[in-house]
Amino acid sequence: MKIAYTKRLAQLSIILGSPLLFFGCLEEPEPQAPLYTPKALESQGRGITIAHSTPYNCKILGEVEGRDYVSGRRNPTRDKLQESARNELKNEAGEVAGENRRIMLRITKEETKCMVLFKNGIKQEITCKEPVIIGKDNIVGGALLSHSVKADVFDCGEK
Repeated sequence: MKIAYTKRLAQLSIILGSPLLFFGCLEEPEPQAPLYTPKALESQGRGITIAHSTPYNCKILGEVEGRDYVSGRRNPTRDKLQESARNELKNEAGEVAGENRRIMLRITKEETKCMVLFKNGIKQEITCKEPVIIGKDNIVGGALLSHSVKADVFDCGEK
């Protein structure tokens, strides 16, 4: 008796469940935002180095800035955002300096912006020095927004 009941229940589940699975598969999936990819390092940016102090025997040419925004793309990471902003920084510096020059950059400012959501429903843009920790300081959500980097450009002679 128990086996017949279990068998009947399994048949009923298949009969009722099959159309749900079939029609569920016909529905178009929700469109997803494109994946985040860092900006590419262009030819004029290749070979440019970043120094942690003022380079010796080099002439300052000015200041450049590189930045990138998440802009609705998915799966950004702090490292990818930083890489992208630094690639743009080097690309800009290469344009400023011209060809066949040894260029060095000294970073003067670098920051990552995040959006946090608090328990009370308020959203706030912050400079995030470390990863946003859910649960700390009444934060219930967070997302990366952008990364920017500024640097002095130095011409250190011909290549």
